[in-house]
Amino acid sequence: MKEKDIQNLRFERIDDNDGELEYYYYTLDIGNDYVPLCLITNASDEAKDDNWTVTIFDYESIIIDNLADLKTLVGVLVNNVKDNG
Repeated sequence: MKEKDIQNLRFERIDDNDGELEYYYYTLDIGNDYVPLCLITNASDEAKDDNWTVTIFDYESIIIDNLADLKTLVGVLVNNVKDNG
């Protein structure tokens, strides 16, 4: 996926640095504010040739690298959020 694809899905850019290297990544929180599900991209310094991937935070074995799959996943999750308040 390209960076523009990630941006079009309304992922939020997070700028960071580790003291030496400046980089950024994107996140998208889905669900309520109490315990949202977080989708997170690889870091900009890892996105070679503008190829971005998305994982579910703390589930790094699930790697989404296909835009159609990501759109489907985001759509299913967003459409099924229930208000527990």
